[in-house]
Amino acid sequence: MSEAKAPYVLKKSEVGSAQIDKALGHLIGKIVCVSWVLDREKLRANFEPQISVQAVLEGDEGTGRYRVLLSDDTYSYFYDHNVWSVARSKPERAFIFIG
Repeated sequence: MSEAKAPYVLKKSEVGSAQIDKALGHLIGKIVCVSWVLDREKLRANFEPQISVQAVLEGDEGTGRYRVLLSDDTYSYFYDHNVWSVARSKPERAFIFIG
């Protein structure tokens, strides 16, 4: 898969793990927003519990380990199997939904 152009939404339940893994690989070195949301339908467009960290995605497709890191106190570590959706509404940033 070549890098998808915005807008797009990939849900693991619809496209499978391989497509999510490829999408993550294309995002390494780019600014992303990693989000955990309670409401998987409304995502970040509500006041339900959620947390997001925006930074450059670091990771290794071979190990499936990824992170975004702002400081010692603001970061997110996750594995490829934790990702249930990758979405991009604008060219400058993608969202990686974990949970």
